[in-house]
Amino acid sequence: MKILFISFSDFKGGANIAAYSIYKSLKNKNYFFFTVYSKYKTTIEVFGNLKKIFIIFLRIIEKAIIKIFLKKNYHQSLNIFKTNIVDKINNLNPEIVNIHWINRSMISLDEINKINTKVVISLHDMWFLNSTEHYSHNFRESNDFISKHCMKKKYEIIKNENIFFVAHNKWMMDNFKKKYPKYKSKIFLCKYYPIDIELFKPRNKIYLRKKYGLPINKKIVFFSAQDFSDTRKGYNYFLEIVEKLKYNNEIFFLSLGKINKLLKNFNNLKQMNFLPHNMISDLYSLSDIFLCTSTIDNLPLTVLEALSSGNVVISFKNGGTSEVIKNIGYSYKLGDTSSIIKTLKEINKKKIEKKSKISRFYALKNLNSKKIKEQYIHIFKTVN
Repeated sequence: MKILFISFSDFKGGANIAAYSIYKSLKNKNYFFFTVYSKYKTTIEVFGNLKKIFIIFLRIIEKAIIKIFLKKNYHQSLNIFKTNIVDKINNLNPEIVNIHWINRSMISLDEINKINTKVVISLHDMWFLNSTEHYSHNFRESNDFISKHCMKKKYEIIKNENIFFVAHNKWMMDNFKKKYPKYKSKIFLCKYYPIDIELFKPRNKIYLRKKYGLPINKKIVFFSAQDFSDTRKGYNYFLEIVEKLKYNNEIFFLSLGKINKLLKNFNNLKQMNFLPHNMISDLYSLSDIFLCTSTIDNLPLTVLEALSSGNVVISFKNGGTSEVIKNIGYSYKLGDTSSIIKTLKEINKKKIEKKSKISRFYALKNLNSKKIKEQYIHIFKTVN
């Protein structure tokens, strides 16, 4: 079976990393991976430099339209401009096209409908469930022309008998069925994302803490987000927790992402800038607890990587995370920082060690490549 995987990148952003990890778990000589912004040699950069510049230009126009006409809560994409990528897709003549994260004007909604073979769209956020937003707490559709146009195009995609969908957790699947009740048969469930369990694993904490100049005997709480300015990631809640525990001598915080210069005087926090994937795995391994304060999310790779690394995961109830860490970690209602702080204070070394083993066991059982590969192969065979 000749299968084409498509995603904006193969390494940048959680959805794109997840897409490549799925491709890698399935990979054989008849599988191909198209990207616009690429890193790995095994993927195909479908556009040259001039076309990339053109697509960047389209995204600038798209962002201007969003800023002027579409004032909504969360990150938005339109995908209304034609890029001619569909010609390259059809020329490859695949039996199945597996679409992942394809925003930033990589392909238009109209072009998706013009792919002349079976299409499986993997849902990494709620964009196909909304007119323009990647996330929402309800499905209230806007009445402006642009939103109505985008939603109309998405309904055309949903109705296309050759197009199917994959959810990577029950929360996303339930949201799809709620939004499109007439098309429940078009979505499949694949639990969850494959994680490199040999990279993200428990290791010698003392050695790693010395390596990065971190406290040896304190409970280390790790927080990571690609974009702290994205309010959906709940960075403000993380800061609130750090502030309220700044005089606690047993807890130390570690954050990965853009450095916030205003926090340099916090003695209980070390900030680190973006790192290569192998070094990020060190940070999970040296930590005891991973803190996820997202207000709404599909299934953050950070949570899965933390579980594989043997972290205790503490999170708000924010989507797929609650489903995964049930009976493994701790999840609290949105904004309940008091309960998080109480847990951070009360959890002891013995409890951490016990929970760590449970996290790792869960990852070995559910997040290995073989588990996800079997589910995807079944889905591909079913739709074909």
